[in-house]
Amino acid sequence: MFDLNSPIEELYLVGPARAKLLKKLGVTTLKDLLFYLPRAHQDLSKFSPIGELKANEFSNVKAKIISVKSFRTRARRLTLTQATIEDDSGTITCVWFNQPFLSKVLKENETFIFSGKVTLSKNKLQLQNPIYEQERLEQIHTSRLVPVYPLTASLTQKQLRAIIKNYLDKILLPEYLPSKILSAEQLVDENSAIKTFHFPDSYQTLKAAQKRLAFDEIFQTQIRVLQYKKNREIIPSLAIARVKSLDEKIQDLPFTLTNSQKSSLEDIVSDLGKPFPANRLLEGDVGSGKTIIAALSMWLAAKNGVQATLLAPTEVLSQQHYLSLLKLFLNDGIDIALLTGSSSKINGNPVSRSTLIAQLKSGKIKIAIGTHALLEPAVDFAKLGLIIIDEQHRFGVKQRSSLQRINNAHLVSMTATPIPRTLALTLYGDLDISRLTELPKGRIPIKTLLVSEPQRESTYKFINDQIKDGRQVFVICPLIEESDKLGVKSVTAEYEKLSKDVFPHLKIGLLHGKLKPAEKEKIMQQFKDNELQILVSTSVIEVGVDVPNATVMIIEGAERFGLAQLHQFRGRVGRSTYQSYCFLFSDDPNTASNPRLNAIVSSTNGFELAEKDLGIRGSGDLYGTTQSGYGFKIATLSNLEIVQRSKKYAEDIVNSDPELNQHPLLKEIINSKPPIHLE
Repeated sequence: MFDLNSPIEELYLVGPARAKLLKKLGVTTLKDLLFYLPRAHQDLSKFSPIGELKANEFSNVKAKIISVKSFRTRARRLTLTQATIEDDSGTITCVWFNQPFLSKVLKENETFIFSGKVTLSKNKLQLQNPIYEQERLEQIHTSRLVPVYPLTASLTQKQLRAIIKNYLDKILLPEYLPSKILSAEQLVDENSAIKTFHFPDSYQTLKAAQKRLAFDEIFQTQIRVLQYKKNREIIPSLAIARVKSLDEKIQDLPFTLTNSQKSSLEDIVSDLGKPFPANRLLEGDVGSGKTIIAALSMWLAAKNGVQATLLAPTEVLSQQHYLSLLKLFLNDGIDIALLTGSSSKINGNPVSRSTLIAQLKSGKIKIAIGTHALLEPAVDFAKLGLIIIDEQHRFGVKQRSSLQRINNAHLVSMTATPIPRTLALTLYGDLDISRLTELPKGRIPIKTLLVSEPQRESTYKFINDQIKDGRQVFVICPLIEESDKLGVKSVTAEYEKLSKDVFPHLKIGLLHGKLKPAEKEKIMQQFKDNELQILVSTSVIEVGVDVPNATVMIIEGAERFGLAQLHQFRGRVGRSTYQSYCFLFSDDPNTASNPRLNAIVSSTNGFELAEKDLGIRGSGDLYGTTQSGYGFKIATLSNLEIVQRSKKYAEDIVNSDPELNQHPLLKEIINSKPPIHLE
């Protein structure tokens, strides 16, 4: 009986040299080998008569060998092996380069199966370097759906297939799923699923195996996430109590909170009052008002004598948040600090970094806003109880957790990139999620148009009219400098063209990632103050920038951006009571059929677009799944019902058996996985 944990180098057919190659693929044990799944299957189940073969086609032939010979060529000193083969319809020559041993392997008068590309040489058809396999009861390399594996140099498909097939035939994999789940979901057993996925008899059995292995990935992730969540709930944290004056603070706001803002705030206030660290995701469409929820949460922490910090991915956004909070908390007696790579301020006044850090350490500063600068080792907090991260996907797992370790602080992450429901239920199951589904009153939906090149002049005229009415314009380009290879507009070239040829009478700014932080801040402030009518920018403008007077967004090379990013760009306009517009320009001749561009034109709902984006691109690493310790190879998360059912099964097990002691095989599988949040 084989031990699934047997080291790969100890296995028959492997040995030290091949073990070294397999380890490059992440295969270190027999179990790793059996679960090293094919990336595709090649259909070699149908044979073609030799007499019907055509040049440049990949064909599968069953034929008898008439003759075999090997010889050295004069021209390139290569060893050439030729085999003439025949079936009832005709003959053809097979050719291999530098494989002289084949003259001993391929026996005359024996039937083999050959699979390869048909080429034309000296007006005669031949099979070049075909895969070959002698006819037997069960084929491995031909005459079936043949597995194709990811490889590394010096390891061949034939070698890997032979090794895997050898052990699949000798091992019975144990079943870890409860029989009631197998029955309810109509799943094949684990042993059948693995063996069939490697070497399926048909597309039907392959589909059944795929269904089982996809369920495994989703279900096991659900278990891991739920265990992580339960473990978090036994960690002590600072409780932040609700105060009566919070309602008064909300009443004093210059606007009324939407219903979803009120609901989300209540969710967070409830979280903060619990004795274990909150882990909530606040997701809301662009312009839905996440910042005020963050501000009120930090205000509540400060009123409890607890420090709060807000991390933002850019200096421009940090500065924007800081100014908003200063205005909101002007008369509340709360010290508010800003710390970025180039700026350190307390209550609006510039101070030295050392002064700011000292006041954080003493606890005098209750609210700190900043960039990655707040994560530096020198920065220390006296009593940090709440961390809010804006656009949390811009911060690494290690960066987020380094702060959260202080007092096991409550964590609220914010994103304007809505998460599809299947991902929310699976990959983000350790998070409590609040959604802002409404836009503030008075906002008018943005009109989005796909614009062809002949319409460019009329679009420029429209822009000019908007600016005459006092409005402002964003122009987004995908690159900083010209690239003839890509053929897309660069931000510098577009800036020159608009400044000199199209709008020479207007003041135009240029913004991109290569500018120094102080330059970026200055240009952004000029645009906010309407000293610039047009801002030409790269994707640095994507997150959080708030200029209510801007009503037009032009996106050049729109096909080069993802759907979520296009929606983020569009969200830079439409932030006032003025009608706003988004014009999508593309040089791609297939623009009209581009699914992302059609989706962005047809919908302004970020949650709806997130679902479409998942459908178009798949989950992949779109939402940081690799960084978070997940790695789906089979599952696609496209079926909400399966995700919901698998979560219910996982909840039933974890709620009744948190340590999985009653499910030892499942426990072994879960414990063998890497941590969900990599430390």
